[in-house]
Amino acid sequence: MKSHQALYSETPHKPKSPFFEEKKELEGLLWVEFLRGSDKALADIYRIYSKKLFNYGRQFTQCDELIYDTIQDVFIYLVDAREKLSVAKSVKFYLFSVFRRTLMKALEKDKKVINPDNDDFEGFLINMNNGYHPVHEIISERHKKVIMNAVNQLPARQREMLNLRFFEGMSYEQIASMMELANAKTVRTMMYRSLARLNKVLAPLKKSIYSFIVFVFAGII
Repeated sequence: MKSHQALYSETPHKPKSPFFEEKKELEGLLWVEFLRGSDKALADIYRIYSKKLFNYGRQFTQCDELIYDTIQDVFIYLVDAREKLSVAKSVKFYLFSVFRRTLMKALEKDKKVINPDNDDFEGFLINMNNGYHPVHEIISERHKKVIMNAVNQLPARQREMLNLRFFEGMSYEQIASMMELANAKTVRTMMYRSLARLNKVLAPLKKSIYSFIVFVFAGII
């Protein structure tokens, strides 16, 4: 496998496009090849998702070593459980789910978080730095800081929902499953509350950050 620096230099793509659908189909084929025993397919899946998982983990903790170790643990698990695994409807959803669960256990063990399911938990922070979310290309640094500050005032679970929905392209059903919430309706309700709050906080900047608002709300449907 390549070095960490090479693997974590990929820029994430915004979903919901023909390219995204083709990419999803290709990843599904890679997953099938992996299940059939292809180590090359596994290496390709690692190359595609290692940075995405790292960036997701970075929202929970600044301990890069722990995140790297968790990613390795996830892929070791895949190898060990290969014969028991089935075809994944979404490779991304499956990997993110396993990674989140593994990372939460590691963080709890190290006592670096109290309870990730508590709304007061401060461990998940939206990061809009260059190289993570593509919004850095369409808004200024000053407005980026304002948006980050507004979003990070939301309860932790709402912050994570926004990240998974708008920047990772997860469905409401997938978010509910990943975060162990009752159902998609619960996610949708919490998300609209979050957006209503953000709309109020960011109202004075609406004209100057119009491109960002278009970018975000394009993913709500």
